[in-house]
Order: sequence, then structure tokens, then C-alpha cells
Amino acid sequence: MQRRNVVALLGALLLGGGSMLRRALALGPQGAAPSLAAVADTLFPGGDGLPAASTFGLHERVLAMADLRSSINEGIAWLDRFAASRGAADFVALDEAGRLAALDAAFASADDGIRPFVFALRQHIGTAYYTEPAVKKAFAYTGPPQPEGFADFQERPR
Repeated sequence: MQRRNVVALLGALLLGGGSMLRRALALGPQGAAPSLAAVADTLFPGGDGLPAASTFGLHERVLAMADLRSSINEGIAWLDRFAASRGAADFVALDEAGRLAALDAAFASADDGIRPFVFALRQHIGTAYYTEPAVKKAFAYTGPPQPEGFADFQERPR
């Protein structure tokens, strides 16, 4: 077991007790699916008739990315420790405000690995979300991309 995983497991034991330790040990790529779905929906909640990111299974696409596999368990463990420090069982158990606070803390954290992890999630899930046909269809813009201009959107927003 990698040293960071041992540190994460010990942190889980100290902050969240035995149940969090058992969850951290059990987290395989598929065990992280509910947490990643919650992260995806917090980052891209949908609205205005658009579904949240997990509706498209974008969290499952992230789970299938080989370059993120090693950091998924560590990232979820970090978010779960944050949740435990706020009295919640895990990240999924946080309300919307708590999830936003956890992700804000992760984006601002100097802890090894969490910041690149949430940046990677935002990039991968965001790209996938905004390339979903249902999401693309919801935007009125149909003109040419730059450098040819934006015929219908020449003025800046007011």
C-alpha cells in the first residue's frame, strides 16, 4: 500500500472512526461512484431545464480514466475527512452548502494532491458536460467560432 494511502487511512480513522476507515478501505473505483456523482453534481448542478452532470454518467467516465485512478481514492478520502470535520458521515452526506464548502476548501488547499485532483475533475467533467448533445442544444448560439466572429453576440453582456 502506498504511503499516502496509509496516511489517508490513518487520517480517516482519527477523524471519522472505524466506519470511515472501513469505507476508505472498501473504496475501489466503483465504490467511489456515489462520491464522484455528488462532486459532479456540485460542480455542474444543471438548472434551467438542464440535468445535473451525474444524469449523463459523467462521474462514471471519470472512474474509467486511467490517469485519475490513483488519485480518486485519495481525493474522496480528503473530501470525506473534510465532511467528518463538519460532523457529516462523508462527502455525500453533506448538504449543498457543505459540499460547496468542501470543494472550495479543496481548491484552496495546499494539501498534497487534492488541488490537482479537483482541478482535474472540474476540467474533465466540465468538458464532458458541455459537449453533451442535450446541453449543447440548450444554448441558443449557433454561429461560427472565433476567429471568424460571433455574429449574434457582438456586444458585450449588459
